[in-house]
Formats: sequence, C-alpha cells, structure tokens
Amino acid sequence: MADKGNIERKKKYSRWRAFALICVYLLMGIHIVHWKLNGNTLAPLELNEVLYTLHLGIITAGFIFMGVTMIGTIFFGRFFCSWACHILALQDFSEWILFKLKIKPKFINSRAYIFVPIVAMIYLFIFPQIERIMSKEEFAGFRVLNDSQGWASFITNDFWRNLPSIPVTLITFFVCGFAVIYFLGTRSFCQKVCPYGVIFSIADKFAPGKIKLTGDCNQCGICTAHCSSHIIVHKEIEQFGKVVNSNCLKDLDCVAVCPNDAIKFGFTKPSFFKSFSKIKDHKPHYHFSLIEDVFIGLFTLVFTIIFRGLYDSIPFLLAITLAVIFSYFSILFFRLFYSEYVQLGKYTLKQSRKITTSGKVLMLCVFLIHSFGVHSAYVHYHNYQGDLAYKKVINNGTELKANSEVAKKNITTALNHLEKANKFGLYSPLSLNRELASIYLYKKDYKKAEIYLTKMLDAKPNDFEARLRLAKLFFVSNKEKEAVNELQKIIVNDIDPSTKEDYKIRSEAHLTIGHIEEKNGFPLSALNHYETALKDDSGNTEALLALGVIYTKSGKLIEAEKYLLAFNKKMPNYPIVHNNLSLIYIKMEKTPSAIYHLKELIRLQPNNPQAFYNLGMLLSREGDTTEAIRFLENAITLNSNYLNAHIGLATVLEKNGQIKESKTHLLKAEEIKLKMISQQH
Repeated sequence: MADKGNIERKKKYSRWRAFALICVYLLMGIHIVHWKLNGNTLAPLELNEVLYTLHLGIITAGFIFMGVTMIGTIFFGRFFCSWACHILALQDFSEWILFKLKIKPKFINSRAYIFVPIVAMIYLFIFPQIERIMSKEEFAGFRVLNDSQGWASFITNDFWRNLPSIPVTLITFFVCGFAVIYFLGTRSFCQKVCPYGVIFSIADKFAPGKIKLTGDCNQCGICTAHCSSHIIVHKEIEQFGKVVNSNCLKDLDCVAVCPNDAIKFGFTKPSFFKSFSKIKDHKPHYHFSLIEDVFIGLFTLVFTIIFRGLYDSIPFLLAITLAVIFSYFSILFFRLFYSEYVQLGKYTLKQSRKITTSGKVLMLCVFLIHSFGVHSAYVHYHNYQGDLAYKKVINNGTELKANSEVAKKNITTALNHLEKANKFGLYSPLSLNRELASIYLYKKDYKKAEIYLTKMLDAKPNDFEARLRLAKLFFVSNKEKEAVNELQKIIVNDIDPSTKEDYKIRSEAHLTIGHIEEKNGFPLSALNHYETALKDDSGNTEALLALGVIYTKSGKLIEAEKYLLAFNKKMPNYPIVHNNLSLIYIKMEKTPSAIYHLKELIRLQPNNPQAFYNLGMLLSREGDTTEAIRFLENAITLNSNYLNAHIGLATVLEKNGQIKESKTHLLKAEEIKLKMISQQH
C-alpha cells in the first residue's frame, strides 16, 4: 500500500510539472501570436541571446531572463531546467511515450560525453572573450538598441531573428527531444550537450536549496531507481545528508517516491565542491573503454565542426546533439569488428561473433552517415573559404570593392570556392546565392547574377535588398519594364519599413524609378519619386543630386541650389555639382559664387575645356580681361578646334586692344566653321 501511495504521489508531482512545462509552450505560442497580430512584441526570451550581450554589449531580454534564472538557481538550485525548460519538456515527453511503448532507454555513460557540454560552454562564452583580449579589441560597452539600430534589445518586429526555420526547429525538437533520449538515455541532452546546463550546474553548487535528509533513510534505493538524471540519490543522502550532484534538476521525483518521507526539498549548506567527491562503495560505470572514449570525443568534435552552420541551417546545439549520437553509432560500428557481443537498445547487433541483420543495418547507416559527413565537410570547407575571401572585399555589408590586385585575387578565390560549394552542395543557402550574385554583379556578368538573385527571391520573396539589386540589374541591362515591375513590389506597401535599412531600400527603389521616368521623358513623375526617396532616407545623396539636376533643368533655380548645396556639403568633390551650381549662379547673377564653383570644377577636371571657356567668358563680363584671356587660351590649348573659345577669345582680345591677335582667332574660327560645313556635306 505504501508503494502504491508513493506512485500516486509521484504522479501528482509529475502532473504539476507537466502542467508547468505545458504552460511554457502555451506562453511561447501566445508570444508568437502576439507578434503576428501586433507586428512587434517582446524580444524572444532565448538563452542564446545572452551571447549578443557578452560579445557585442547589446543588452537583450534573453540576457535579463538568464540573469533572473541564474539568481533563482543560486538560491533554489536547478529548478528552471526541470520545471521551465522547453527542451527538457520534450525529453520527458519522449520518455513518457517510450514508457507507453514499453521501451526503457538505456543511459549511456562515457567519459567523453562529460566534457562535451563543458567544451561547448567554453567555446560559446569564454573563448570569444579570450580572443578579443588577445587581439586587443575593446569591448563595445553595454547598450540598449532598437530595431532601427539593427538589433532590438526588448521590443522587436523580428521575433524570429535568432531562431532557425520552422523545418529546422521541428528537426531540432525531434533530435534533441526524442532521438537523443532513445539512443543515449533520459536527460541525455542536459548532461551530454547543453552548455547552459553547465552554467546552471556551477550556480547550483552555491545554492542552499537541496534535496536533503529530513527523516530515517533505510537505503532502499527507490529514490535512485526513479531519478531520471541518473544520480545515486540514496548514497549521496547517506554520505552527505543531501544530494550534492549538480545534475540534480529538483524535479522532486525522488521526494515523491520515498516510502519513509525521509527526503524533502529544503535549505541547507551549499554543496560547493562536494559534488566532485567520490561516493563511497560506488565506482562510476562507463560503457566504453578509455580508447573508445577518446575516439568518441574525436568523432563528436569532427561531426560538430562539420555540421555546425551547414547550409546556414544547422544551429550549434543541434549540431552537437547529432555529433553525440553519430559518435555513439560510429563506436558501435567499430565494435562489430572486434567485440563478441554488441547491443543497441533492444536490438542485438552482434552475437556469438556473428553480425545480425540489425548489425548490418547499423553498418549501412554508419556508412551513409560518414559519407554524408565527408560530403558535408567538402561543401562546408569551400563555403567557409569562399565566405572568408568574400568578406575581405565587401564594403557596407554587400557591395564589393576591388581597388587593388590583392582584392581582385580575393574575389577570384571567393568565386572559385563558392562555385564549388554551389555545384556540389545539396542545397544553396541564401548567403551563398547572395555572395555569388554580388560577385557576378561586380564582374558585370548580369546573366549569372540574375540567376542567383532570382534563386534568392524564390527562397525568400520578402528579401527586398535582393529585389532592389535585381531591379538595378534590369535597369543597366535596358530591361526597364522588368526593373519597374520589381521596384513596384518594394514601394507599393508590400513592406512597412521599420528599420533604417528598410527605409534605405525603399528610398533606393524610388530613386531608381525616378531615373527611369526621367530617362523616358516624365520629369514630374521622376521628381515625385526623387522627393519620396529623400523623405525615406535623408542621407540618400544620390536623391539630393538627382533633385538638384532635375530642378536645374526645369529652371527652378532656388530649389536646385538648395539640393545641390546640400549634396556638396556631404560630397564636396563632384564636378557635376560645381558645374550645375556655376550655371545656376550665372543665371541668378551671383558672379562671385559662379566663379568659385567654376574654379572648383577646373580643379577637379583640369582637362575640361568647357569649364575654362565658361570661366573665361564670365571673367570677361566682369571686366577682368587678363584672367579671361588666360582661361580662354587654356580652353583652346585643351581643344584647338573649340569654335566658341576662339570667338570668345577674339572678342576679349579686341576689347583689350590686341587687334592682331583677335583677328588671328577670328580667322581660326572661320576655318573651323568651314571645316564643320564641309564635314556635314
């Protein structure tokens, strides 16, 4: 009867914990629905967002959530893991399903697996800091950002910014929830993969909240038998008077099944480093020899490197989980050649020195896994090397810059590697298509660039940066109808700009349509697009220039002056600006300003005879004949057949009393006229 009562009590505890974990998923669902309905919401409370705080200084909601959880762990122990972690919910749900199927997963213990989450934690949290210090890079400092600054700290419209795609999320849930439990035992993800678990286990050593002895323990071992975390509960209670193992997740199953009510959760002295103490009369049992564990560690490392970020799809924790499972399969594969008996769960792989059908199936699976691993390594290597070379020659995130032989060599290297990754890969991720499109745009191979941009848009129709680039490609290829069609998809409210980048993209779209409209003789429509472009992005200097030029052509000198001066303030060394401003000031009879801009134009274009001619005639009109003669002579030096310059110089020379020289240039002007007439006939 006592046993029955204990089981009922365990069910009661389990139901409460199941309710808590179900609520976690309900809250996640409500969070997503709120984002979809409202357009923005609280940033995801994902622990991996802590990395953005530690490495970039961006305070995130995930960082604050982790901090609160850590404080709770320091006081109460690892309650979060068993009562609020969505991955543990999957693991326990998987365990429940297997129990219903009368399958009891065997816990696989390996020395190598002990170090996997520790190494992962060091790699994620500590190594980047060491790398930053060694490179003498200063920490950016803690700061709060919003969406317009690229990464919102608290409220965001990009809830899925740091989460994998839906298919990858489902695969992650299956692998990290079910597969790892089935093959490696309950709570395997927590103990063999999770780097956050390592951090919580460190905090647990300082926590006064423990499962502790509160009554008479007869060392029946029932608590140990029901511990899903594989802790020798009754021995730790006997030796320390409490559970000191930091893998204890405080799920209270051991408390529920104790027939004597001898253990409870309560507060006592923290365990500190007692968790490293050996338990009396108990020797850890490992399922592999030391050599096998070494190879398990190597396989896990290699598979993690291969799979992490493969095709821009596999997240870090999924890569480690796959690596842990595949390393286990690999050792079983090799055991088939030197062990007499090999078992995988309920399947016998080898018995009496004979490989069974199940063993042959495993051999085939491992062969396929390693073949896939080799292929993935090849693709990942070329993708990585190509990406590395590409990043050396990009400017502002997407535009290529190649103003040196080294840069051009890097572009060639990037193209060679990326093309191999694209050719042999099973899938072309968005980043690969983006980089190849960028390279081919730089090389002016518009046909190939169009192929990769189209692939990007097929995969992600809302990639408006790619759509803008495709539209510009059509524009320079004289496919104006196609260009306008793509640009209209950006500006007709298909997107509601919320970041500076969104506004810049829409601004560029309006600017490009404006160029097309102006080219086709619709200046009013072009003007509207230019003004909208500037409204969307006040820093769009091309829009300022376009407005200045179009207002100059339409004779609206005050408006033209305003935009050209604004452009000149930001980009002071553009000849077209000084040319247009000089013409404006000549018409406005602001001669000193006109002279200044003509001199600036000559400074920038010392081989421009038109500029010398205009300045010479302007100085002549102002009575400075000496300087006028000098500039007009320079115009003729640059172009000896410059008709207007000869006529103008003749006029100035005559005014200056140099009649003979004046006649010489008049004769030269007549000669040029006759030559022009004869060429026309």
